[in-house]
Amino acid sequence: MNSSLSKPPVTGDSSSGQNQGTDALGTQYSSSGEPPRSTWLSAIVVCLMLVTMLALFWFPLKRTFANVEVNYNEGWNTYRAAMVAKGIPLYGSLPHGFGTPTAYPPISFHVVGWLGTAKTFTLIGRCVSLISLMASGAFVGLIVKRAGGTRQMAAFAFLLYEIGIALLRPDRIGMNDPQLLAEALSTAGLYFYVRNPNSRNHLFLSALLFCLAGFTKQNLIVFPAAVAIDLLFRSLRAFATWAGAMVLSAGLLTAMTFLVDGRYFFNHLMSGGGRGYSFWIAWSNYHHYVEIFQGLLVIATAWSIYALRSRTVFVSAFVLSYVLAFLLAGGSGVDLNIFFNALAATAIAAGIALSDFRFGPIGSRSAILNSTAALMFALFFISIVIFVPGQLRRNREQLRLLPARVSEFNSAVDLLKTRPGPALCESHLLCYEAGKLFEYEPFSVQQQLKSGLLHEEDILQLLRTHHFQTVEVALRADEQNLSADDLRMSLTSDQKEPDKQRRFSPKFMNELLADYELSLRTSEMAVFCAR
Repeated sequence: MNSSLSKPPVTGDSSSGQNQGTDALGTQYSSSGEPPRSTWLSAIVVCLMLVTMLALFWFPLKRTFANVEVNYNEGWNTYRAAMVAKGIPLYGSLPHGFGTPTAYPPISFHVVGWLGTAKTFTLIGRCVSLISLMASGAFVGLIVKRAGGTRQMAAFAFLLYEIGIALLRPDRIGMNDPQLLAEALSTAGLYFYVRNPNSRNHLFLSALLFCLAGFTKQNLIVFPAAVAIDLLFRSLRAFATWAGAMVLSAGLLTAMTFLVDGRYFFNHLMSGGGRGYSFWIAWSNYHHYVEIFQGLLVIATAWSIYALRSRTVFVSAFVLSYVLAFLLAGGSGVDLNIFFNALAATAIAAGIALSDFRFGPIGSRSAILNSTAALMFALFFISIVIFVPGQLRRNREQLRLLPARVSEFNSAVDLLKTRPGPALCESHLLCYEAGKLFEYEPFSVQQQLKSGLLHEEDILQLLRTHHFQTVEVALRADEQNLSADDLRMSLTSDQKEPDKQRRFSPKFMNELLADYELSLRTSEMAVFCAR
């Protein structure tokens, strides 16, 4: 079995116009032996895709280094990195308080805490996430190359993934969050398996990377599951080796977590288990995703049916990623980043599908049209480019508003710094920058109220006693230009409409406006101070 991996691709009959070869998984593939004009077209498509990626990344890169909150989760992650840096165990006690458990595994917090300082945790986390995004795309391309694709096809798959992220969730580019670091580790694990599945060292490395990914974000199970399925069909001995490495790595990481971060690790991870689920939300998220990537999905699905037996690991990854995404997409608070793993699997499948495409004899006049490069051109420009202008327009508008957002955020930080006592911030990054302790997590409290784990009267008592001297509430886009009276009516609405719901209940908002006065209003937030 090992001997097949060391052999270079075998050149077939030159008269056929195709090169035959075998990848590391033992799968035979053939390249189309396309003419120079087709190669030039491939290079042009890749260059156009690169320009598109750079255009889409321009605003997120500028925002990465701006002192403004990118996403609701950023401050939460910064607080956790600060805990690690101070030597405070992440899971040192049973989950308690108002929604403050650490519901994520520890690795990303240790990485950011080790690389940054109290003033730079957010920036370091954003840079780690940005580098991880590029690394994930690079491993996607390397997997396609290892599976028999050309360099142009590997670059095509890399750019598909990067552009896909920029269209699906542009706020995740340069955001302090563990998701993309976990994606990079998981995709690296798949790559090192594909690179040489018969090498014990590669099996060990793949298992370790998968476990590191799981200890960064616990829901990244698709790629290791696909490898397990592939190994069960290929070699039970290799599966036992890989599974043993997985158990050993997971055991060592668990022991280190208990030793460094506390023995209530699993209690914290399970603390978010009371979230609601909606099939309608799951379907809505699916619809939004499929609307953008339907062309890729058609190619990848058709290829998966064709390659079910010969490319088991890739087909398994493709299918399982969408099953898991649908099962999770309807969860309360779940974002479209749940499709990142599926997007990587789709880019890999599409890249390999175009590489596997075999053409018949090519006439000189139709050489360009009858080529893989033409399919690359059509797949990218017909199915994806249509969404690029709208995103570029939104990016340009946000870039224009960025200086004002930075100024508003800094003014809110300055206000909180002047206020004594605890503060409750819907923007955790705001409270962190102001030096306030993390005592209340609005989303988690909302879920605990719905599940009966907390009683709303206990929450309202915090306001009545002015435990929080300052409270910050995020404003919706439709509230930015409202008058004072209209804003008050909007803040105290019954929240029965889905797009009018907040992370604070109607009773909370009514109590807040009764006991606190509005001290600062920006385009994105309202800050209330105790009377």
